Amino acid sequence: MKTRFVVALVVGVVLHASGSYAQQFTYSSIDVPCSSAAPTSCPNGVARQTIAEGVNPAGEIVGAFTDGVGVQHGFLLSRGRFTTIDVPGELVGASGPLSTNATGINPAGDIVGSFVASVNTSAPPQAPAYCPGTGSPACIKGFLYRRGRFEIVLFPGHPGAIPTHISPDGDIYGCLHDFDLGMSMHGAVWSRAGGVTLMADGGELADPSLDVSMSMNNAGTPDGHMIVGLWNDTPTRRHGFVVNDGVFHSYDAIPGSSTLTAIWDINPSQVFVGTYIDSTGRHGFLQLPDGSAAVKVDPPGSTATTAFGINPSGVIVGQYLAGGVVHGFVAVPVS
Repeated sequence: MKTRFVVALVVGVVLHASGSYAQQFTYSSIDVPCSSAAPTSCPNGVARQTIAEGVNPAGEIVGAFTDGVGVQHGFLLSRGRFTTIDVPGELVGASGPLSTNATGINPAGDIVGSFVASVNTSAPPQAPAYCPGTGSPACIKGFLYRRGRFEIVLFPGHPGAIPTHISPDGDIYGCLHDFDLGMSMHGAVWSRAGGVTLMADGGELADPSLDVSMSMNNAGTPDGHMIVGLWNDTPTRRHGFVVNDGVFHSYDAIPGSSTLTAIWDINPSQVFVGTYIDSTGRHGFLQLPDGSAAVKVDPPGSTATTAFGINPSGVIVGQYLAGGVVHGFVAVPVS
């Protein structure tokens, strides 16, 4: 389904890090238009919330929106037009479209994300159709949308998966999990070169009982030498991480001040983006490879921000909260 383009220009600002580096962005908000009539029933013809999660070199953006009745759909924004992305229920033997979240897009236009399967307790626990009950993390499955066809992304022996980004070569980053999004969640990479699945510490998946749990491998550089993501050292303490040539490094956006950090994407220049929480709230950030202080990425008027994606040109996409409403955003660097 294609609909009209709605992107409202917000403002151009200069953001200063705590160090000497300053970055200029022009911010625009993204709100997906959807019908005010049933079945979407979107208030005033606009989605209740919009999240922008991935952006490729051509500036195509993918993400998710919630309609007026609380159903989540994926979307693609390309050349000024929105296309809704809904995983079809037939993929797992169900009827109708399934709740969908599109999270990553590569230069070829291949899209990855996750969907929620319909309740099905008769299928084997590791089958794509298996879903033990409404709200169970085991119902969350991964997908790849390529050349007009959906494929399921799972890891053998585990009922759930959440892909987050896809490389130019088709390697998929994300996580696998069982019946929770806690201790059973481990970062993973699905490699088109050989099916190798990696954990947050850079080791191959040989057994689900690993030393780095509650982790996600969210993205990597095109050569795969650097992988970024998130991990927990306790059930409530979250950090980012960088795996550089197999060496694991924990990362906190504001050392000593941030109480949560997550890295969501990295571009070929090794610039990565994510979110952190400190005493003033949740902020997006950009980190340069020179190790300088993280740069805050917050659209004007926002009260909570997450930067989810960055492309080779440094264009950043994400979500922000303003006036109690979640909007997507795109931040374009000013030369």
